[in-house]
Amino acid sequence: MSDYEIIDSNADNIDGCSLCGNKSTNNLGRRRKADWLKERYAEGLRYKVLRSREFGDVGMIEYAPGSHSWRPVEAEDYLVIHCLWVKREHKGKGLGSLLLESCLRDAKNRQCRGVAVVTSSDAFMAESALFLKAGFVPVDRIPPYELLVKKLQRAAPDPRFTVERKRLPRRYGKGLTILAADQCPYVSKSVGRIAEASRTLGLEPRVVRVTSARASRELPTPYGIFSILHDGRLIAERPISATRFLSIMRKNAEQATRGYRRCASGPAQPQP
Repeated sequence: MSDYEIIDSNADNIDGCSLCGNKSTNNLGRRRKADWLKERYAEGLRYKVLRSREFGDVGMIEYAPGSHSWRPVEAEDYLVIHCLWVKREHKGKGLGSLLLESCLRDAKNRQCRGVAVVTSSDAFMAESALFLKAGFVPVDRIPPYELLVKKLQRAAPDPRFTVERKRLPRRYGKGLTILAADQCPYVSKSVGRIAEASRTLGLEPRVVRVTSARASRELPTPYGIFSILHDGRLIAERPISATRFLSIMRKNAEQATRGYRRCASGPAQPQP
């Protein structure tokens, strides 16, 4: 692996690093992500870039102490991985394992209980295969999400999800609310597209910026940094396309119409 180097980013060098594959300083999501990182380093967060001499930045890993993680998990004294990503054309070379090993070494040096990660078969999150191969085991599950852990202290308590599905949707009530954090540079684009699509339906969205780890852990989804609420209901728990959003809204409207018709017709009358 002499052709690759892991760069431990900081507030001074982050602007020269690729962020989740994006290096353009003109990109709004990337700029917000960089600013978000600069505020998180003091909390113990680490964002490491895998750099190739020939190809530049080809991967990354981001993790934080459990008390400052942006995932709705209880994982005190663990490190919690937010993201682990390798460019598609560089997969199959053991680079994901290289990044994961750097996190595990860090956890040992910090004398942590272990390392935890939320995985999913859905988009926008790492899949479980790499972690299972490295000795992680599942300890909690909210389909399609799974919480995996590799303990460094055998007697340590298992991390667990702390997701509450109902409390936050009730808080925002009627209308369309988009809750979004800058932890992912692709969230900003999704928010813009969904806001534009919602206006074609006559809805003016309320966009609420999630600005702390504690607030992110209150979101009603294991994804932890994005949710769409409509009339007090969770309708999306990760970034989605405008097409998908409109499809959900049409389906909900059709269901509401059918429910109204059933109520209006009243109970069936007994036959003589």
